[in-house]
Amino acid sequence: MGGGYVISVDPNELATRFQASPYRTPAEIEEDEIAEDSVFSGLDYESQIKPLLDRIPPREADLLFLYYIKKKRQADIAEIFGVTQAAISYRLDRGLQRIRFLLSIPQIDEEDMRDDLPKVPFKPLDVDILVGMWQTTCQSEVALRLKLTQGRVRHRFFRAVETLKTKADKDPMFQPYHKVFSSIASKKFNILREVKLPQWANRGGDDCS
Repeated sequence: MGGGYVISVDPNELATRFQASPYRTPAEIEEDEIAEDSVFSGLDYESQIKPLLDRIPPREADLLFLYYIKKKRQADIAEIFGVTQAAISYRLDRGLQRIRFLLSIPQIDEEDMRDDLPKVPFKPLDVDILVGMWQTTCQSEVALRLKLTQGRVRHRFFRAVETLKTKADKDPMFQPYHKVFSSIASKKFNILREVKLPQWANRGGDDCS
């Protein structure tokens, strides 16, 4: 998962570290069926899934990779990381929510955004806020990056979303941008922000509180 990858060994080695038990409990069988019925079904991993894993918290990207791509059981993953299976289950659920959100919105490119959004027109600060919200969906993170108050980020972001709607109604070129940012502004605000869990303390990947 790019530079944020937090597993310290080769994923191929992790894939063979645990051998399948000769007896599987009903819960394990059900878990494997859930893994087979993956949100990734029918999607190309390298071109469609891997880029999205780079946009979610690294720890969750690791867990999704092991569970859905390498087909490891939650109990085995919990043993690898030294946490409870419940913590793994929670992280997998959060990671899937983030991936489903990213799959539900148009895939846009930062370079294109920085070229197109000034044509709305937006001031450079508004472009930086929009790009930051696209990257993190977290107003506190954007405020920290841009050295602004959260209130100012929120105000300018929501005003920019309204401006984008007006522009998108007149020019189809801006409709994908409006869909992305209106999604962030409504039901999925802060969905990419990581939540700290005590179980992961001192194990990396839980820096955002």
